[in-house]
Amino acid sequence: MGQCPSARDIVHVGVIPPYHLNACKLFINAKKNVLCEKSLAMNTKELKEILDSAKKNNVFLMEAVWTRFFQASVEIRNLLAQEYIGEVKMVRADYSLPLLHMSRSDQKDLSEGALLGLGIYCLQFISMVYKGEKPESIQARGVCLETGVDETVAVILRYSKNRMATFTCSAGVELHSEAIIIGTEGKIQVLSPMWCPTSIIVDRKETEYPIPERCLSLNFTYSTGKRYEVEEVRQCLLKGLKESPVTPHAYTLLLAEMGDEIRRQVDVVYSQDCQRNMATRWGICSAGKISHDFTVALKTLPAEDHQVVAVAARLLEDAQEFSRKHNISKAYGSYEELARDPDVDVVYVGVIHPYHLNACKLFTNAKKNVLCEKPLAMNAKEVKEILDSAEKNDVFLMEAAWTRFFPASVQIRNLLAQEYIGEVKMVRADYGVPRSDQKELGGGALLDLGIYCLQFISMVYNGEKPESIQASGVCLETGVNKTLAVILKYSKNRMAMFTCFTGVQLHNDAIIVGTKGKIQVPSPMWCPTSLVVNKKETQYPVPEPSLPLNFTNSTGKRFEAGEVRQCLLKGLKESPVMPHADSLLLAEMEDEIRRQVGVVYSQDCQ
Repeated sequence: MGQCPSARDIVHVGVIPPYHLNACKLFINAKKNVLCEKSLAMNTKELKEILDSAKKNNVFLMEAVWTRFFQASVEIRNLLAQEYIGEVKMVRADYSLPLLHMSRSDQKDLSEGALLGLGIYCLQFISMVYKGEKPESIQARGVCLETGVDETVAVILRYSKNRMATFTCSAGVELHSEAIIIGTEGKIQVLSPMWCPTSIIVDRKETEYPIPERCLSLNFTYSTGKRYEVEEVRQCLLKGLKESPVTPHAYTLLLAEMGDEIRRQVDVVYSQDCQRNMATRWGICSAGKISHDFTVALKTLPAEDHQVVAVAARLLEDAQEFSRKHNISKAYGSYEELARDPDVDVVYVGVIHPYHLNACKLFTNAKKNVLCEKPLAMNAKEVKEILDSAEKNDVFLMEAAWTRFFPASVQIRNLLAQEYIGEVKMVRADYGVPRSDQKELGGGALLDLGIYCLQFISMVYNGEKPESIQASGVCLETGVNKTLAVILKYSKNRMAMFTCFTGVQLHNDAIIVGTKGKIQVPSPMWCPTSLVVNKKETQYPVPEPSLPLNFTNSTGKRFEAGEVRQCLLKGLKESPVMPHADSLLLAEMEDEIRRQVGVVYSQDCQ
């Protein structure tokens, strides 16, 4: 059997979860066996790092999911193995403990919250019953505090063969904190406290599983029950095992993966979820004017959050000049080189829109996240092709409708959600400035200017498809539209209208009229810095640029960049503010408007 393990052979890690990674690796690298409190890590990435370290150093490691080692839990596994209650069809668990009175209960950096603090017990119980099987689907909802900590979480898990599980955890109120396993031939009830069970009811018969009396006062319920996990560790060490068969590494990994998905849905992000360099690393596609402004905008954000690491242009000397101006370390003379750069997390596509399709697909096929200038593509067919590529490659993609992310636009959405001006009945927007009339460059009033008006109207009406579109315009000899006026009719007799003009300067403002008031967006409506709500004006200034800009208020592009970072941190593949459905709807409306006005681009031909 070999030498018996001594007290110096293993370390119990009892620090709070944010410190588990460093503590575990410290002892593992010192060739110590480790029993670490749950949750073993803050996320799956950290967990894999700990597991890899344990494997590399050939030491024992176990997550201290003590519930599984109580005599009541052992009996539950025996009954399930015997199919005593038939086939399990449903598992339910609840655990709550009012923690909000505690001084650190709402501090995100201490990892407090319903899921990691309490829900881990419910999740591991369900996983134990279903023998570590991965659920087919997870649906989660929750309530978060202003600090970003989850106060209450409710989860539905669906397993194969139509088996289900649900659990609720709350740090704000007190629940029954019980669990139940329902089978085709009976049920097993785990009485409170389910996280350290001392009694179960099997088909109405209750059995007690008492734990030893304490020799000193305890801080937590039934803590002498930790003796069972300690004995499991000893037995594993005596047998030379590197993991426990009761709570193997695969189970621990599954718990972390499910926890990550639940937090993603509930919108809880810890600092540990960020990349190690703590910055979103940008690649810039094209060294043109709009790319210059976007890069200047990024410099108004914290350097620890955003870094431009590479730029690419069709000519190497253009990329090199851009890199010198903006202090970027890498310059490429082709977009393909940028796509291959492993240090780039997301690419900003600043080429003109006739080239968006090829550029976006180049980067999505290279597994790069993409922020692409508007319009996303020349028509709905191209938009679908780009969206399909992003979905196929499982990457983030967003059309850079920057207007939506300005604080003024955020306030507009807040006011509309509160029905501050009642029911919206009419939206009007105008945008006119001298612009390109070259067809091969995608010029024209609609795609160049009208896109701003159209996306604004679509934002106000929550991405609803209009019942009818009526458009009229004046086209130049080049075949592009110089002037355009459009009327959109929505359900419930709601209307919208916009005008765009590439030849003259219009007022370039917008207005939302409701049954109880109105919201005015003064010029420039496409990059708003002020709002007039029922005659009261509020200013929303943008930061000063570090270099001269080519376009109005371009430092406001910082807001869309911030949205991209937040989406990436949350693991989202599209922005809830500018979702893929909105991009597709905009393209479809543009196609219909162009059809009525008689504007056809080469990209419309098969």
